[in-house]
Amino acid sequence: MRYLSTIRKVGTTLLFVMLLMSTAMSAQANQKKEKVESMRVAFITHRLNLTPSEAKVFWPVYNNYRHDLTTLRRNFYPMDDGTDPHLDADKQLEFEQKKLDLKKRYKPEFEQALGKEKLNMLVGAEEDFKKMLVQIVRNRREQRNNPK
Repeated sequence: MRYLSTIRKVGTTLLFVMLLMSTAMSAQANQKKEKVESMRVAFITHRLNLTPSEAKVFWPVYNNYRHDLTTLRRNFYPMDDGTDPHLDADKQLEFEQKKLDLKKRYKPEFEQALGKEKLNMLVGAEEDFKKMLVQIVRNRREQRNNPK
C-alpha cells in the first residue's frame, strides 16, 4: 500500500515537472520572468506540501525575501567603475556574505511560518528549482542547436 503511494507521488511529481518544463519552453520572452515566478510558486508549494494556512503566512514573507534578494543583486552587479564583479574575489565574497546575512535575517520568519522541518525542505526545494531551470535552459539550447 505504501509502495503504491510512493509510486503515485513520484508519478505526480514527474508529471508536474514535465508540465513545468513544457510551459517554460513555450513562454514568450516578455513573459519569462512571470512564468518563472509562477513556476517557482507552484514548485515550492508542491514540494513543501503547504496547507492553505501555511501558504497564507509563508508567501508574503517569501516574497519580501525575494524582493530583498533581487535588490541586493541589482545593487551588487552594476558596478560604477566598469569592473566585472565576477572577476573580483573580494566583491564576490562580500556579496555572498550579504546573501547569507539576508537569509539569517529571514530565518526566524520562515521558521515561524513553516516550522523547522519545512524550513529545511525549503532550502532543498529552492536548490532543486534552480537545477530544474538550468536543465530547461540546456534543453532549449539543445533543441535550437539540433533541430529535427
